[in-house]
Amino acid sequence: MKIVIASGIYLSDIGGPATYSQLIAREFTKQGIDIRIICYSDEKDNFIDQQEKFKIKRVLRKHNVLLRYWIYFWNLLNLAKNTDVIYAQGPLAAGFPAMLASRILKRKFVIKIVGDYAWEQYQNNKSQNLMPNDQLDLIEPFQNKKYDFLTELRRKIQKLVVKKANKVIVPSEFLKKIVSGWKIDSNKIFVVYNSASGIENVKGDLKIGGDIIISGGRLEPWKGMAALIEIMSDLLRENSNFRLIIVGYGPERDNLKIKIKDLKLEKEVRLIDRLPHREFLEYFKASKVFVLNSGYEGFSHLLLEAMAVGLPIITTNICGNPEIVKDGYNGLLVEYNNKAQLKEAILKIWKNKDLQNKFSENGKKTVLEFSLERMLNETIKILTS
Repeated sequence: MKIVIASGIYLSDIGGPATYSQLIAREFTKQGIDIRIICYSDEKDNFIDQQEKFKIKRVLRKHNVLLRYWIYFWNLLNLAKNTDVIYAQGPLAAGFPAMLASRILKRKFVIKIVGDYAWEQYQNNKSQNLMPNDQLDLIEPFQNKKYDFLTELRRKIQKLVVKKANKVIVPSEFLKKIVSGWKIDSNKIFVVYNSASGIENVKGDLKIGGDIIISGGRLEPWKGMAALIEIMSDLLRENSNFRLIIVGYGPERDNLKIKIKDLKLEKEVRLIDRLPHREFLEYFKASKVFVLNSGYEGFSHLLLEAMAVGLPIITTNICGNPEIVKDGYNGLLVEYNNKAQLKEAILKIWKNKDLQNKFSENGKKTVLEFSLERMLNETIKILTS
């Protein structure tokens, strides 16, 4: 069996698709499956991973979008000539070239959808011109409205790519509902929950001062990082040892830096652009609580990873999050961007050692339900049948 994994990002990029692509490539290789990966990158570093034994082809992001897609497509075409399946991670940057290559080569085309790309781009493009009290549509209301030409074009391409796929993998029931709404046959949409693995040997000896509130992920407008910064002054009045660490990069980075400076929180709030994945997990180990104040998550790797290291969780009660976090059992659920609820939840966990222990233990139990073996077996069955 030979599989090409076509991804938009790959480690050392931060994000679920990057973590997932490396994980399945590593585990499939152990099973004797021939794996090749193509991705976009800031550095041209094509190599065969000597530890994992699979080939990685990187396409530079510095090119304009059309040239970048063309180079990606051409390299994918060559990689996929002698493979059985093209497995794309996302509908446009990876999925569109993968769809074309699969049709030319007559190869099986499977795609994983972890969000609505058209909505994500709409959020990124429109958020810069918002008035302070304005809000853009979140993913569910977005599905039933019409928008500008570019947004609608992205939506049409996205739907076309998914329709042409032989099978579609999604990481949550929430996303199956979203993708089914694109007039995609629900019988070819399969829910395969993600897993957290490789967490067991994460060291816990990272020395950071203060009671750390940590958040992370790509810095997109809907990730709610600004609200976490805005509540820090109130939290510091309750506990002067609180520190906020945000790990990630993305279009909101400069706005967040400005907000930190405006609120005079340079000593209490820290932005970290990039971290090796294992070091990120070491920061988890050194923290008191993980907060994911996101307006959208299809299925968050970070929630599972935080649970796996025993870190109490606060996240939003929308999209795929309630499929992982059960309020009061293994974490707390709050409304998106509700600063009063965020403050209350953080203080509730900080003040209650028994609650910390409860969420830590139940979180570890929850992770066992999302096992690597189950995810791999279900994915292989879909790719090979």
